[in-house]
Amino acid sequence: MRLARGFLLAVWLGSSAYGATLAEHGPRDVTLASGAVVRVAAGELAVPESRLRPSPRRVIIPYYLLRSESDTPAAPIFLLAGGPGASWIDQFKRDENYREVAFYRSLADVVLFDQRGAGHARPAMTCTETAPLPSDRPFNPKAVRAAMRLAATACRDRWLREGVDLAAYNTVENAADLNDLRLALGYGKITLVGGSYGAHLALQFLRQFPDSVERILIYGVEGPDHTWDDPTALLATLRRIADATQQAPTYAGPIPAEGLLAVLERIITRLEAKPVTVPITDGGSTKNVIVNADLVRFMARRNAGRRNDAAAWPDMLMAMDGGDFSRAARVALSLREVSIADPMHHSMDCASGVSPARAKRLRNSSARRLLGDLNLEYEAICAIWPHAKLGAAYRAPVTSNVPALLIHGTGTCRPR
Repeated sequence: MRLARGFLLAVWLGSSAYGATLAEHGPRDVTLASGAVVRVAAGELAVPESRLRPSPRRVIIPYYLLRSESDTPAAPIFLLAGGPGASWIDQFKRDENYREVAFYRSLADVVLFDQRGAGHARPAMTCTETAPLPSDRPFNPKAVRAAMRLAATACRDRWLREGVDLAAYNTVENAADLNDLRLALGYGKITLVGGSYGAHLALQFLRQFPDSVERILIYGVEGPDHTWDDPTALLATLRRIADATQQAPTYAGPIPAEGLLAVLERIITRLEAKPVTVPITDGGSTKNVIVNADLVRFMARRNAGRRNDAAAWPDMLMAMDGGDFSRAARVALSLREVSIADPMHHSMDCASGVSPARAKRLRNSSARRLLGDLNLEYEAICAIWPHAKLGAAYRAPVTSNVPALLIHGTGTCRPR
């Protein structure tokens, strides 16, 4: 039985063009947010929903191809969206993202696509289900976990009734889709560019199809065993952001000599001793909202490291330290109904999972004192969500001689 399982997995991991067909391919004019119109080659690729459990069901992968403007183009560049669940088809229309595509196009053909279960791929899966939280009680992670599980169960059951194999939406299948798209477009070796989950997918593609990769460029890197967030690493990031804020001549607010993280700890200690009740006007009526330590832990990294509003995080902390908890109270009001991410997000992340050693280290991190449980969503949903068990081999380090550029900023609030 072990041999059979291993053989099936090897076939699955090494699959290429397993029943994939190019459904359409032709020119399309895309209007950008700026109003400019760009012509692309647009198409759709039909791939098996599951290569491990063959069935008639197909997933439709939409893509855009932009031919290079170079006379001597490099290997084609495939752009991998993050999330999981983001849409490069949508991102393409934004000015900043289009400039990125235009730069790569000056070097090589560029292919961008929506991954299975995400964006404009079909089936177009969403989780519209929500679950309420008691409006008259303090923020409680256990209640949030229960509400998440309730909403996820309803979403799960709806898609199972539709016949969707939720466990087939995993990064191994995702990488096989990417390879089938490469083959359908007639490319040999390709270059992969992606951040966060896009980096996670790039590394798995490199593992599955090592002979098909020219080079990779990944940023905000989520490694094979980095799906669950690390509170110790996040706290170190917040410390760097705090230090930079304290030294920035452009930050106008007064910061105590002990620093912003000491301010955060002081706020949490105060609220552990005695939560604060804040009157908030909402919809024409005034509500008394309880702000407690768990809520502040939940908010601890809110707005930290934002390039477009670097003062938002220190301003939030300094306001609470001065006794103004109105922002926290409004966050609490917004959490009275719990919504969850779309199915593809849960299927992908739950399948990627976490090694027992990493899970133990994350649970025992002293940083949880200030940051709470960063992986509450995974713990709430993965236990009830159908997902592939990709296992230890999937989460092992990727070894390769392929040229790679890894970029990981010191201010990212999703540290690995």
